[in-house]
Amino acid sequence: MADLFFCPERWEPDSLITTNAAAQIRLQGSSVRTADAWRIGDWNGNWAAVVSQIPLEKGWLESGCEYRFCFWLNGGENSRGDEVCALEIFGDDWENRLVFPLNRERTRPLLRQNGWLLFAVPFTAPQASSALTFRFVSAGAVTTIAGIADMNMTFCERIVSDPPDTAQPMRQNLVPPPEQTPRKAICKAHSTEHSFPQMLLCAAAAAAGITVCTVILSRILRGKRK
Repeated sequence: MADLFFCPERWEPDSLITTNAAAQIRLQGSSVRTADAWRIGDWNGNWAAVVSQIPLEKGWLESGCEYRFCFWLNGGENSRGDEVCALEIFGDDWENRLVFPLNRERTRPLLRQNGWLLFAVPFTAPQASSALTFRFVSAGAVTTIAGIADMNMTFCERIVSDPPDTAQPMRQNLVPPPEQTPRKAICKAHSTEHSFPQMLLCAAAAAAGITVCTVILSRILRGKRK
């Protein structure tokens, strides 16, 4: 099962939603590095969504094959319990889309840390003629989605999970000050055993090989989307 990673710079607001409350933001950690993320939704019940597409090509992403989509998520719940927070994956037929609710433990995260949840959502790629669409949807709550530093799950899965906070009526919602630079899709990389981040969403210097591979993959994908 191959891993796909959420790369905030490759996503954009869903143009079909006129009341879309979506902004690309920058999360500041304890190191000099920052992490990009998307904040979607509000507390008023308005729908919000961000979307991305990844081409269906042999050796990249293929219909019928198994994958994990990996990302960090914060918030996505309110105190009333009537919010929507979900990941959708679909090909040419939106009616037969895969829907993964990301609230109320309906899709269980791998772990929790400082109010953030690590997800690695397994799925079988739907049938499509040229590309799959990935879509995060939120309504009635603020949701923040961030990428995994260095696109590496090996380190993340070693983190000791915080215990669930069952005393609160909603998940912790962090709303960092935005530094918006809207951009666009999804990145794919292989796990390695090189250097790892020491804090969530903040990385130490990555091994040169990982950096070069990430840049090459991003350029390839960007070229295919033109």
